[in-house]
Amino acid sequence: MSDAQAGASFVLVVEDEPTIQALIARTLRQHAFQARIALRRDEVLALAGDEACAAVLLDLGLPDDDGMDIARALRERSDVPILMLTGRAAVRERVSGLEAGADDYIVKPFDSEELVARLRAVLRRKPRVERRRPRAVAIRLGAGQLDLATREFAGPSGSEKLTEQELRLLRAMVDNDGPLARASAYGLVFGRKWEPTDRSLDVHVANLRRKLKAALGGRDPIATLRGKGYELSASASLETEDGG
Repeated sequence: MSDAQAGASFVLVVEDEPTIQALIARTLRQHAFQARIALRRDEVLALAGDEACAAVLLDLGLPDDDGMDIARALRERSDVPILMLTGRAAVRERVSGLEAGADDYIVKPFDSEELVARLRAVLRRKPRVERRRPRAVAIRLGAGQLDLATREFAGPSGSEKLTEQELRLLRAMVDNDGPLARASAYGLVFGRKWEPTDRSLDVHVANLRRKLKAALGGRDPIATLRGKGYELSASASLETEDGG
């Protein structure tokens, strides 16, 4: 498990160019920051909503999405500091990014020391507001319930112990709005980018499905949607310490 996954604060890097991605991650590590990489919108929103996310470095020129739209979506649901990474020199583009909710910007190519200085300035200027949110203690799934502390899933036909990764996979499906895409699952569950030859997810989905079916009495609560990912077919909800 990475430090970020273990609860340490991290900086979310949304950059698709491998060379720049590696440079940023190395620079952050050299200056005592942890880095997490994300490219898909749903994964970015999920990770940025984590209380451990200290800031987001957001490239505006993503190939499969619009950085401006992601910035707006982030700002609608979070006060996380956003530092734009942009190759667009036009003043109008930078202004639009700031209006979308970014706190500062840096134009590529950039010096690594400048990147760190701007990041630290944003963190000083805009510390995240501490919000006391009810802590999730259980997941209700159909006629069963998972205790998040013990990872024990109890249903009408018995109980099954989930692994940490199976728990994260189930939690990701519960939290996700719509099908959990394969690429997103690798980032949220394993903390790494999906590679086409990597079949780890299939193994964990199969194991999780087998355990849930056994406890629920044979009903399969996970639907596989071809080309879209995985989705829970049974009703699911989080239970919090305040009874919500």
